[in-house]
Amino acid sequence: MSKSLPYAGRIHIYSAPIALIQHIEWAINQHLGQVVKINWSNQPLAAGSKAMEFEWQHLKPIAAQLAASLKAWHYIRFEIRQLSKITGDATLFRATADLGLHQVNISSIGDVMLNENQINTAIKNSLTYEKLQNNLESALGIAWDSELEPYRIALASGMLDSISKSG
Repeated sequence: MSKSLPYAGRIHIYSAPIALIQHIEWAINQHLGQVVKINWSNQPLAAGSKAMEFEWQHLKPIAAQLAASLKAWHYIRFEIRQLSKITGDATLFRATADLGLHQVNISSIGDVMLNENQINTAIKNSLTYEKLQNNLESALGIAWDSELEPYRIALASGMLDSISKSG
């Protein structure tokens, strides 16, 4: 009987310049501690870019370190989800060139969960209703969702596969 690894994750790189592909693969391999085969597809929404998705399991939580490594290359759009199989806690990291890195906890059904401290901070830093709304939207990552959604749709619709097979 094999022992299940306590952390599982999925990385979606929605767009990365072709010149960074080998660097990204090296970073992923370093954090996983093994060499993995990653299949890249052309990204039609960003000329000269590739996209991929990859799942992993690991003994340790590696998503934060992986997100920090990928964020160092400014031109990558990505999401990393990590689940602790022991606690059921999940974390989502999202990044875009314009917005930077965003981290949230997520529920088992994918809802963003804000903790008491995040809510109190948003309230304390809000003198107007509009500022409160902006602070809560920032904590939830609304801008990241808006920017990444077209890339999610492209990846989920199979557009990338059809483009890469025809190219």
